[in-house]
Amino acid sequence: MRRFATLLLPLALALGGCATWPDRIERTPLQAEQAQLPGYSDVRYWADATAAEFNAMRVEMEAQQGAEQPAILLALSGGAHDGAYAAGFLTGWSDSGERPQFTIVSGVSTGALIAPFAFLGSTYDERLRQFYTGISRRDIYRQRGIVGLLTQPSFADTTPLAELIAQNVDEVLLAAVAREHAKGRRLLVQTTNLDAARGVIWDMGAIAASQAPNRLALFRQVLLASASVPGLFPPVLIDVTGGKSQFAEMHVDGAATAGFLALPESLLVDSNGAGATGQEQIYVILNGRPRPEFEVIKPNTFEIIGRALDTVLSAHDRASVLAVQQFATTNGVDFNVTFIGPEFDNEWEELFSQQYMTELYAHGVSRGEARSWFPSLMEAEGEGQ
Repeated sequence: MRRFATLLLPLALALGGCATWPDRIERTPLQAEQAQLPGYSDVRYWADATAAEFNAMRVEMEAQQGAEQPAILLALSGGAHDGAYAAGFLTGWSDSGERPQFTIVSGVSTGALIAPFAFLGSTYDERLRQFYTGISRRDIYRQRGIVGLLTQPSFADTTPLAELIAQNVDEVLLAAVAREHAKGRRLLVQTTNLDAARGVIWDMGAIAASQAPNRLALFRQVLLASASVPGLFPPVLIDVTGGKSQFAEMHVDGAATAGFLALPESLLVDSNGAGATGQEQIYVILNGRPRPEFEVIKPNTFEIIGRALDTVLSAHDRASVLAVQQFATTNGVDFNVTFIGPEFDNEWEELFSQQYMTELYAHGVSRGEARSWFPSLMEAEGEGQ
C-alpha cells in the first residue's frame, strides 16, 4: 500500500515523540543482524543478501521439484486500493484459459495480501473478488481520535484489516500453501525492518510447512506488516532472539524498500544471470501506473509533500521495472508487465472506496481476459496513443 498515507508524514513526525507504545529494548547492530525467529530456520532473508544465499534457495527448489521445469515468476506490487486491479486481472487471466501455474509468487504491500491466493491458483479467484469488492474503508482501518493520535504510532487502527486477514487466511489455506511449497514452489512476501531500514523477504511456504505452533499467527503477522503504511497504519512487532537477548523487530510496509519483488538486487547484478535464477518467464503486475498522472497541485504543505513522495515512489518503481526488463533481455528471459490502462480514469472520494475498487476490479478483469501484457515499458506507454 502506498502514496495516500504519505500525506500524513508531517503529522507522524510531529507526534513521533508522543507515542506510548511498549518500550523498545536496546540491541546492538550485530544482534539485529543475527536475530532469529524462535522455532524457525531459513524462513526469511535480507532483501540485500548475497546472490549465494538466494541461489541456495534455488537449489532447494530444484531438488524438491525433482525434474527440470520452466520457472515462471509473478510479482505483485503495492498500491493500496489499486490492488483491485491485480485481483481482477488474475480472474480475467483465468477466464482466458491462458493463466499458468507460477513457480514463484511474490507480493509487496497490497500485493502481499493478494499473493497467497494467486499462488494457490484460480480456485481462489472468487476469494480475491470478495476481498477487493466486498469491503470498504471501515473493513481496513479505523481513524483514531485526537487522544489516539497523541499516544499511538499511527493515524489509524488496523484491527479491522487484521480481522479481515484472519477470516481469509486460515489453517486450510496454510496447509495448501505448505503442500505447494513441498513441490518446490515458493510464496514470498517483503516487509521493511524499520530499525535496520532494510527489506526482509519472507518464505511464506516455509513458515506454513514448519511445525512451529504459532505458524498461522506469524503468517498473518507478515501479511499485515507488509501492508502497514508507516504513519497511517501501526507497525507490526515481531518477537525474535539475538544472542541471549529477546526483543521485538518493528516491521512496516514492504513498499518502503521495494515497490515489487521480481529479483533481489544481488541477482540483478550477478554476472551468472539466468543461471543464478533459473527463471524463464517474469510477470509483473503494477497496481498503478508507471508514471504519475498530471495534476495541478494546490500550494499547501500536505499536497506538496504527498505529490513529491508519490513522484519518488513512481520513479523508483519505473527504475525497478527497467532493471528487471534489462536483466530479462540480457539473459533471454521472457518479461511481461501490466498496469492500470489509460482508459480507466475513475475518481475515488475516499481511500478504499467500495465503488472505486469494484470498477477497478472490472477493469482488471477485462485487461486480464485480453492478456494485456507488454514486453517493455516503452511499448506499454505507447498504449492508447
